[in-house]
Amino acid sequence: MPPQVQGAVLKALESGATIDAIVERLGDLGHPRSRSAVGRYAKSYQELAKRQADIRVVAEAFGKDFGGAENAEGKLMVQMLTSIGARMILPMAAEDDPDLDSKQFLELARGTKELINAAKLDADRDEKVRDLAKREAAEAAEKTLRKTGATAETINKVKAEILGLAT
Repeated sequence: MPPQVQGAVLKALESGATIDAIVERLGDLGHPRSRSAVGRYAKSYQELAKRQADIRVVAEAFGKDFGGAENAEGKLMVQMLTSIGARMILPMAAEDDPDLDSKQFLELARGTKELINAAKLDADRDEKVRDLAKREAAEAAEKTLRKTGATAETINKVKAEILGLAT
């Protein structure tokens, strides 16, 4: 089906439309489908949506435990891939002569590099978010302190403390 028709079906499923209503809508759009075909599609969509929701819940919990909810699903995936990779590599590393040809080794090295890059991107993103939050807090504190008549010296000290620049 064309993307716009698929989009209409997904929108209908997300809004809780009945199978009959979706079949009718598909017919109106010039893409008739049987009720059973739409039912199978709806069932697989609902299963996929449930799995995604489950992953999101786990990712949010993971993000809370391991540093922020920003991009929690990405962080979870990096961590899961790292764990899987480690479990695969450890037995090979323990062998005197691991069964790994040069192509497999190169693929493993590339995968490791990609995981490291993904982890660095996450860390950089987290740092930017923290820095932005500090700057916004410092600006808010400055406005409040100015309203209360604080001296420039006091304002600068408070801002330096918030930004982590205090000595």
